[in-house]
Amino acid sequence: MDTAPFIETFRELNDSFLKLIDSLSALRGLSALRVYGQSDSQLLGSALDVLMQNQDMERCSVYLLRDGKLVNAAGLDWADMIGLTQERSSGHAPLFASFEVGEGLVGMAAQTGLLQHSRNCENDPRFARNCRGISPAAMTIGSLISLPIKASGEVLGVLNVSHPHAEFFTEAQERSLVIFANFLGQMLVNNRLLNSMENMVRERTRQLEQALADAEALKRRYAELSVIDELTGLHNRRFFFPESRSALARSLRYKKGFCLLLLDIDHFKGINDVHGHNLGDEVLRRCAELLRQQVREVDVLARFGGEEFIIAVPDTELEGAKQLAERIRAAVKDTEFNIDGRRIKVTVSIGIACLLAQDKADAQIILERLISEADQALYFGKHNGRDKACAYPEIACFL
Repeated sequence: MDTAPFIETFRELNDSFLKLIDSLSALRGLSALRVYGQSDSQLLGSALDVLMQNQDMERCSVYLLRDGKLVNAAGLDWADMIGLTQERSSGHAPLFASFEVGEGLVGMAAQTGLLQHSRNCENDPRFARNCRGISPAAMTIGSLISLPIKASGEVLGVLNVSHPHAEFFTEAQERSLVIFANFLGQMLVNNRLLNSMENMVRERTRQLEQALADAEALKRRYAELSVIDELTGLHNRRFFFPESRSALARSLRYKKGFCLLLLDIDHFKGINDVHGHNLGDEVLRRCAELLRQQVREVDVLARFGGEEFIIAVPDTELEGAKQLAERIRAAVKDTEFNIDGRRIKVTVSIGIACLLAQDKADAQIILERLISEADQALYFGKHNGRDKACAYPEIACFL
């Protein structure tokens, strides 16, 4: 019995089985690829790597539709796989960087949505259309398959596979490549969707972070406005009371000195009546700046209301407070306010009150008493000529 036909049939079945295993391995490798966060080119490069490892071919490439043209997005050949090129990841430069839709096998695959198979490229006019300007020595392609990469019926690009030998690819390989291309198309869509969602989440996150930053800045701004006097830029009463109370509490705890200065611009009503409120506002601003220049960082300076200012001076005894008051009084008196061509000079009256050694009460109670004493000293100075700094302990006997 002649066994040759059986042996030949077995070989054909075995060859078909091995090719089926290769096709399934290619699909399995493709499904195992990580697609999240990759670009199209990165995903396609990985997919072509899987295809080359599991299918018998010399070269493969992908052209994607971009702005109506088919542009080379990835390419790989066997020399890349075995490390004969210097840059394995990039592969050889493609013979054709782009195609028009309908041009050559690549363009026809995109235009028709059908697989194009050139079994002998040398004699195929479809292939020859792509080779104008290419020398015959540069052409090493015998067989070429161009098949559309689709998703939901839409052509995304074209997968090219080639081999130097003519009549190389079988119908079984065509079918497996169609499945591979369809699978690849769905992966491309999923990858783009994931990237789009990631970009959207990133943009929304950026917008949310910006909104939170703006809200925080607005909150800080409102908080500042609530404790800042708009006219002078000094802190106001809302700020002064908790800050000075804390400073006073520390002075009580550590048995340190603490003084309070209350200032009032003399004859301020007359300035407004004679020169107008605009000039009066400018006087307040300039006086506030003079006060800033005289106080320390630890002192608590605020506009107390109208033409009154208040300063809490921690770690300071009466003599130190009197020296500060005198510097402030002299600085204001020596300043000429030249506003809109009008030159005026102003003076201030200052009342001083100090923490006593026997003070043991709550800081809030003591602070209220010091403000009352400074106020009494201030008006004692006003009733006795103005432009004075008077200390409550020194004038109490006259009240």
